[in-house]
Amino acid sequence: MKKKNKKEEKLSPKEFIRTIIWIFKIYYKISPAKTILLVTTRIIRDLRGFVYGIFFAKIIDKLISVASSQSKDFREMIPYLVALLLYYIFVSGLIGNIYQYAYRGLRQTSRSRLEIVFAQQLHYLGVQNLENPDVLNRINRASQWLQDTFSVLNDTTIFISNIVQVVVSGGIILSFFPIMIPILLVSMIIKFFPDQHFMKKDFRWQVDNSEKRRIAWSSINTVQNASSLQEISIVGGYEFFKDKFNNFFSWFNDGMLKIFKEREITNFFLTALDSIIGVLGYGVVFYKFVAGDFTLGTASFQMRALDTFSGSLDSMLASITYMNEFSVKMKDLITLFEMKPAVKDGDVKLPYLTTPPEIEFKNVSFKYPKAKKYVFENLNLKIASGEEVALVGHNGAGKTTIVKLLARIYSVSSGEILINGVNINDLSIDDWYKNLGVLFQEFNFYSHLSVKENIITGKPKEKVDEKKVIEAAKNADAHEFIMEYKNKYNQIMTEKIEGGIRPSTGQAQKIAIARFFYRNAPLAIFDEPTAAIDAVSEYKIFNRIYNFFDNKTVIIISHRFSTVRNADRIIVLDKGKVVEEGSHEELVKKKGGTYSKSYKLQAEGYK
Repeated sequence: MKKKNKKEEKLSPKEFIRTIIWIFKIYYKISPAKTILLVTTRIIRDLRGFVYGIFFAKIIDKLISVASSQSKDFREMIPYLVALLLYYIFVSGLIGNIYQYAYRGLRQTSRSRLEIVFAQQLHYLGVQNLENPDVLNRINRASQWLQDTFSVLNDTTIFISNIVQVVVSGGIILSFFPIMIPILLVSMIIKFFPDQHFMKKDFRWQVDNSEKRRIAWSSINTVQNASSLQEISIVGGYEFFKDKFNNFFSWFNDGMLKIFKEREITNFFLTALDSIIGVLGYGVVFYKFVAGDFTLGTASFQMRALDTFSGSLDSMLASITYMNEFSVKMKDLITLFEMKPAVKDGDVKLPYLTTPPEIEFKNVSFKYPKAKKYVFENLNLKIASGEEVALVGHNGAGKTTIVKLLARIYSVSSGEILINGVNINDLSIDDWYKNLGVLFQEFNFYSHLSVKENIITGKPKEKVDEKKVIEAAKNADAHEFIMEYKNKYNQIMTEKIEGGIRPSTGQAQKIAIARFFYRNAPLAIFDEPTAAIDAVSEYKIFNRIYNFFDNKTVIIISHRFSTVRNADRIIVLDKGKVVEEGSHEELVKKKGGTYSKSYKLQAEGYK
């Protein structure tokens, strides 16, 4: 795998802080109360050690005092026990409970909310951006790190808490052993760089091999999938996929174990150094206690301060490396959320059309982003209101591109597309989509939904019309097999859910076509919609399409001439140009014509 430039692997302090602030803002929007509670209670909870240290120091001193007195009256210890009880209940208990509630509550709530926020951003960016390979790659990377934002949030909270503990414990140490502060700082810095080195090594090993790891997991998932196992078992491919997974992780795990080994050997010597310095601090405390400079309780409190300062500083410095590495990955997420739609929305309102739209391509030129070759150059094409038009031509002729331009997935490079005389780019996208129905060859099928839910997603915002659902299914030649399902129109369409079944590819496509009938848009576009359907059903469906959409503007793309012959007009495209147009009868009679040749070749194939 090609390694990234080192400059790209690091964040500047400004970018790092900006990333942390962005993550806090996201979680604050999800739950302001829980986010604030998470931070404040974590700081208070981590400071409770100092409160306990003060209580414990006073209790020890009082206990020694009572034990050495003549009265030896245990009642003098009761106020201290009461204070200790209140500490356990409110400081140690309640604060900890509130923190755990905030932590678990925010983590649980954010899991679903983050997915919604992510989906909302993709919806905002529009299908135009989703056609861009670079954007799709960024989306894939960002989605992997989405849930890890909570780890960054929590580690940042711990980091802030550690800063507070370092400041408080450092102030205490300054009061009795000032020289210990620089000694401990130097010790932590010495430990910090090896820790940073191994943490980065661990992190980079995992990240740099993430693509290979996904391929490995895909290989093992393939042999765990019932559908793919059918072919794999027949061709004897099980060992191939198993070895692909096993070989990668044998190599990958060896690399991880090597890092673990090197890290622990280094840590042994660093821990020894840390222990020497810690014992030196204890020695100073012991010396001053023996000299009578302070009480035993104070000695125990000072020892706790030394441990807290050392532990918090160590944790704080380690967190910087971890958070910085994770924040680098968050850049994809932040960049995605800062993106704007690729196609600017128009401001011309368009009501739901009762009269089918008229469409005109006027001197349209278009090439795909980053492509050098134009799909169209100065294309002129007009489709009348209510006309049923078929687009035919070889692969790459530009048929599907016309659909994508009408769906505003892309904008023309030059020229204009007019809808009832108005430039399509000036129309409100949502208003235009209300009048548009497109059934692509790669149709959506929602297997986790019921048959009825699959159909009514054609008009998801409108009240369900049961009669129209059934009518749509009948038009798609789907009603009969739906009624054979155990749960009829309420049948779930995947065997992975209890009570569900797996429909055939043809049945799934017919249900998708039923959804299109249910949508009943003023402009209906069919892009190779019957690829998986038998010839008899296809013939029935297209007859119903022509009848059902008789008062609509219809565009049909198909390689099968039996499905386009009844269109009002057939437009033949070749290399982005209209080379022929007319009715089926007119084009067949045209000797030497592109349509006539293709039709005769296809007809011969059926003999």
